[in-house]
Amino acid sequence: MADREDIEFREESEYKQEGYSMNEIILRHIRKMSDISCQEFTGGYWNKKPIKTQSGVMFTEEYHEDKREAYCNAVDFLIDVIYPMGDKDLKTYIDSNDKDFDEVTDDSLRIKKKLKLKRGIFKEINKMFDRTNFWQSSDVSNE
Repeated sequence: MADREDIEFREESEYKQEGYSMNEIILRHIRKMSDISCQEFTGGYWNKKPIKTQSGVMFTEEYHEDKREAYCNAVDFLIDVIYPMGDKDLKTYIDSNDKDFDEVTDDSLRIKKKLKLKRGIFKEINKMFDRTNFWQSSDVSNE
């Protein structure tokens, strides 16, 4: 398998030497979420392109990810990381609002509800960060 330029390979010991704190890991993840949020929340779709060959025409397919699902997955990861250190208010909010959407059969409606819920949970996570002085208790700068 050829090395891909877009993938960075590192040994686990390299990460330990850099010494990322939990706050820095969370901040890095929030930055990634910010990148997703700065894009249009489009649904996933396949783009088919015709290619002329010697024997006729072939089609190539390229999938464009669902940005809405990517954002929801990013919030889910953040929930998993910070839940153990979350305060009572946050845990109560998450436990009472983070529900399964299997009962919603319309995919468009389901993703809209899920996205609205995940944005609400992310707001509550930020409120918890403020209540607990999460960022002040770390070496993460305000830059």
